[in-house]
Amino acid sequence: MNLLIKKLPTIILRITAFLSAIAGLLVCIFGLPSFGTEITRIYPEYAFWQYPVCAGLYLMAACFYFVLFHFWFLLNGIDRYDKLMVKNLKMIRLGAIMFGILYFIAVMPILFLAVAAETEDSNPGIILIAAFINMLPLCAAATAAILERIADGKNCNPKTAQ
Repeated sequence: MNLLIKKLPTIILRITAFLSAIAGLLVCIFGLPSFGTEITRIYPEYAFWQYPVCAGLYLMAACFYFVLFHFWFLLNGIDRYDKLMVKNLKMIRLGAIMFGILYFIAVMPILFLAVAAETEDSNPGIILIAAFINMLPLCAAATAAILERIADGKNCNPKTAQ
């Protein structure tokens, strides 16, 4: 029972990671192709953006799964007090930075075009929300960098780390 209580947070994080992977897979299979065709139907003058934007979104999905993969190994390292946690944190940091860059490259141009096409007056609400969403992976990268520095400076075993 005591072992289950100690591993409960990582079990919950594993379930969350698994459900996130399923949701991301459903979006990649059903959402992104229909998104590309819908954008071309609504904005035929921007039809040339369909394939570059969809390619960028699929690259973002690849970064998401890369981070999720290393997050899973990080959880394994936490359960076993493994010293490879620092490497996984570094990979999570790099993947989150790439996700943020790809989000800026793939999603922001479509939002700028959509806002410019829909309104004559300046309405920065959608763009500000998208910029806020872009800050989330960068915050995750900063958190991973801090945890990497802490784990690199100490022994990863919480029984011996002070």
